[in-house]
Amino acid sequence: METKEKAFLKEDEKNIFYEQQQALKNIFEKLDLSKIAFVGGIADYINLRSYYDMPVNDIDLIYEDEEDLLPIKEQNGIRKYATKFYNMNVGEVLVSEYLVNNKKVHTDYYKRVFSKIKLKQSPLLGEMVWHASFSEMKAFHNSQVPVVTSQAMGEKYEWRRLYKHSKKASLYNNVCYLEEKQLLETLKK
Repeated sequence: METKEKAFLKEDEKNIFYEQQQALKNIFEKLDLSKIAFVGGIADYINLRSYYDMPVNDIDLIYEDEEDLLPIKEQNGIRKYATKFYNMNVGEVLVSEYLVNNKKVHTDYYKRVFSKIKLKQSPLLGEMVWHASFSEMKAFHNSQVPVVTSQAMGEKYEWRRLYKHSKKASLYNNVCYLEEKQLLETLKK
């Protein structure tokens, strides 16, 4: 009988683009996985992969101490940018790009206090990783929808940002609704 971890590994290898797989393996090799956690699209993928086919485009992760990113910084380079999105009390995001097959895989690193976010451990490409939990990501996407509307953003409105958060919120909300109605088996792949 196949273990759950092996089933997820097969699913991950099938559903995560080769370039993103290589970028993730680079992170796995260079960073202490107990000192980082995945958020954003990777956390969404892990939380929802049992229900939906989802692409992984870029990589978002959080850290508490910038020193923990030194191996990536030294070999791949990290740049700092100011950011006003996601109201995390930190006005910057660290960014690196990993080149695979002449394609750049973009990674954002956000400084966060881990005790203030609900984290969970799950397998990803055969490694146990920390990531934002289902409830954390559901609450995050739902909270972002009202603050990224055209009325709320004014001149800074970006329809893509609203679309992304409303789409992800609806996926999480649908899983919860079907679970509540005892219809979740109708969604499973």
